Amino acid sequence: MIMFSSEEDFLEFLKKNHKSTNTIPKNWLGIGDDAAVIDINKTDLIFCTDAMVENTHFRSNQDFFNVGWKSIVSNQSDIAAMGGFPLGFTVTLGINKHMNKEKINRLYEGINDACENFGGILLGGDTVSSSTNFISVAAIGKSFISGKNMTRNTAKSGDFVAVTGEIGNSIAGLEISEKDNTISNKFTQKFFHPIPRINESKIAIENGIICSMDLSDGLIKDLYRICKASNVKIEIDFEKINYDQDLNNIFNENIENKILSSGEEYELILIGPASKIKNLEDKIDIKIIGRVSDSKEPILEFYKNKKIINLSTEGFDHFG
Repeated sequence: MIMFSSEEDFLEFLKKNHKSTNTIPKNWLGIGDDAAVIDINKTDLIFCTDAMVENTHFRSNQDFFNVGWKSIVSNQSDIAAMGGFPLGFTVTLGINKHMNKEKINRLYEGINDACENFGGILLGGDTVSSSTNFISVAAIGKSFISGKNMTRNTAKSGDFVAVTGEIGNSIAGLEISEKDNTISNKFTQKFFHPIPRINESKIAIENGIICSMDLSDGLIKDLYRICKASNVKIEIDFEKINYDQDLNNIFNENIENKILSSGEEYELILIGPASKIKNLEDKIDIKIIGRVSDSKEPILEFYKNKKIINLSTEGFDHFG
């Protein structure tokens, strides 16, 4: 039985052992970003897929409206990270014998609501019997500007690093809901009902930003993916990260690890020249949190009070 230590380990396995992953046409984007991009008659179409599995991404006793909503939003966010907007979705649903019509109805209400709010239509899908409930969504989108996309491998020395919105609310919402799923507050709202940054993506790419990634697995893991793809060093000032001050009371002395590892935020990491990033500050809700420098190897460092933070976590991993 083959075991993978991480998502990156799995992708390296595919690249090494299956040549089809390495035969992408030059004007297409394949494995290595939030989504794939295919150029068809000078129209860039964006393809991505995300799955949610019971007891990994959701619980059987939660409102399935939120499961449906989040399954769509995760794909909308991936498309936004590439500099595009959603067109449509197909849904594969795996259901066990305990799944009832009420839950399925709530699931599709969530799917429809996310589509109505942020774009894209439900095109079709498949339904299968499964011992474990799961939902897998495949999405197609279109680039805001044909021939221009935001990717992970375009960070350059001197660039500023910025992030939309507040960070850390999602992990707080997760931990609160795991203790008591009847609680509803701003943190559980963020975890169950995230918002994809599609409009922010449009403004960013229209203003010349070409490096981006959606924040789905935590700043630690996702920023390192950019470091690796661009072969650069990124330094982050924790004190510049925008987070809700109420988190200090929830996490206390462990706040740095919690905020930096908080996944499923679905914010956008935006990286670009200082002038372009500063220009965005007047147009969208972003906070500059660090900068990029040259390096012979990928390096990611977090600082607080000018001292390196010793981290005890690496963020969310689908194989963890």
